[in-house]
Amino acid sequence: MLRSSIALAPLLCLSVASACSDDLSANSGTEGPDTSGVSATDTDPPGDTTTGEPTTGEAFEPFPARGGIVIDRVEANSGVAVMIGKDGGEVTGADRVGYLPARRDTLVRAYFKLPEGWTPREIEARLQLSGGGVDKVYKNKLLVENDSRDSDLKSTFSFGVKAEDIQPGLKYSITLWETAPGQEDTPEGDVPPQAPHTGAAFVGIENSVAKMRVVLVPVAYNYGECQATVDGAAVEAKFKSALFQQNALEELELTIHEPYAVEFDMTEYQGLSRLVSEMSQLRTAEGADPNVYYYGLFDNCGACIGSGSGTQAGCTVGLAADITGDSKSDASRRAAAGQMIGKPEETFVHEIGHTQGRRHIECPGGNSQGNDGTYPHANGIIGVWGFGIQDIRLRHPSTHSDYMSYCGSTWVSDWQWNATYQRIRTLSEWDLEGAPAPGSDGPGEGGLLLGAIDDGQEMWWTAPGSLPIDAPRSATHTVEFEFADGVAPVAAQVSVRPHGTTLNIVAPLPADFDRRQLQRLTLRAPEGTSEVAPTSVRWLHGPDRLKAAE
Repeated sequence: MLRSSIALAPLLCLSVASACSDDLSANSGTEGPDTSGVSATDTDPPGDTTTGEPTTGEAFEPFPARGGIVIDRVEANSGVAVMIGKDGGEVTGADRVGYLPARRDTLVRAYFKLPEGWTPREIEARLQLSGGGVDKVYKNKLLVENDSRDSDLKSTFSFGVKAEDIQPGLKYSITLWETAPGQEDTPEGDVPPQAPHTGAAFVGIENSVAKMRVVLVPVAYNYGECQATVDGAAVEAKFKSALFQQNALEELELTIHEPYAVEFDMTEYQGLSRLVSEMSQLRTAEGADPNVYYYGLFDNCGACIGSGSGTQAGCTVGLAADITGDSKSDASRRAAAGQMIGKPEETFVHEIGHTQGRRHIECPGGNSQGNDGTYPHANGIIGVWGFGIQDIRLRHPSTHSDYMSYCGSTWVSDWQWNATYQRIRTLSEWDLEGAPAPGSDGPGEGGLLLGAIDDGQEMWWTAPGSLPIDAPRSATHTVEFEFADGVAPVAAQVSVRPHGTTLNIVAPLPADFDRRQLQRLTLRAPEGTSEVAPTSVRWLHGPDRLKAAE
């Protein structure tokens, strides 16, 4: 394998170096405002700033802003907008809409309101960060003419805070300063030009590790008249950015796998489903850690998958093995595949979302199946302002839909952000665990039999793991393991793959499986009884049975 780890998100050019202004203009895009005019932060210490013409022969000494300008709210946004300050006070955790992950580039915005008769002029904002091992001042100068607007980064004091300064225990205070003479006799406002009004407030950074590990598997496709091999290196940056920006991550480790040969028809749904099953088997055969996601990326020369197949209207551009849980035993189903058509990076984020346990989100005309009825925002909109910490673009809360929907321009909602963060945090903790003691319960103990059945196509394999005792099982699907010394019936867990019709079967292997002589497997279901030849199963559940991927 070729390994490549993503660096923490590049520094936001909003306030770290004036040379970044050209990049802001190039990346502003059509979905967000042109941020090319946003002032860069003066990185000199506060006392070193000199602006305006001296009137007495002495350098101008900045003083607190006059005239009644008020900071009415403060937001932190590393993907979704989270209000951290309001009306001069602190917004506590219970009143916040989302998590703020540690060690991730973050946009801090201070919104202000102006009194009648305000004299337009340049004002400097200073963001003081302290605590958590941080002692830093960020600055932003802005020509203040009108009240702040959510849709315009240039209408707020905006600070691009570097990942290294986003630490648990971090506190903030923002003060506003005059930058030139002329306002000495202007009255002070009724409230101080700062947030909070007194002291400092917690930013609210989470004290958890948030890391994802993904293996991107480019497919070398050769079937019929189509021969196409995906160039993993060519799409790596775009895929990294899409997943990183919309998940509450501090680190994304993306590995580009060697090309995976496919010589079966990928213009039909059954071929797509087969590839997903093979991605599941591949991650198992390669001994991937339980928190690693595998994603097969293929080019079938632009053919539409799904037309006339009965799976759904239109083209099916991606498929996930299952909507997985947060257990190590779900590892083998953290696999998906997608097509190089349309916006493949968006398909990637969506399908990985399914393997993070996320269901579809309903939106007008989306026609998605298996929608999550607990989604809080009507019509699938994201509900809060989104922000890309790498492309420096805002996403409107009512014109963008959640990325698990089928509608329009997509971004991550606050609800989705929170749900995936909890999953990411759980899986990240596994990397921090020590090696299990001999004989302890772990993903390598026991084993699971997995099946993928669709329209006469069946694939069966085993993987490490077990089902929790309280895991839901089907009352109508049973796998019978017939051994030389008796029959062991096992109730199976059953689900249908998102976007399609493939039936997933998961059944724990009976006790002492590897020490008994298996003669026959039988699946009993409402549709009928079917025999499974043991020789057709890929036995991948333990080192002694492990086979290299073919």
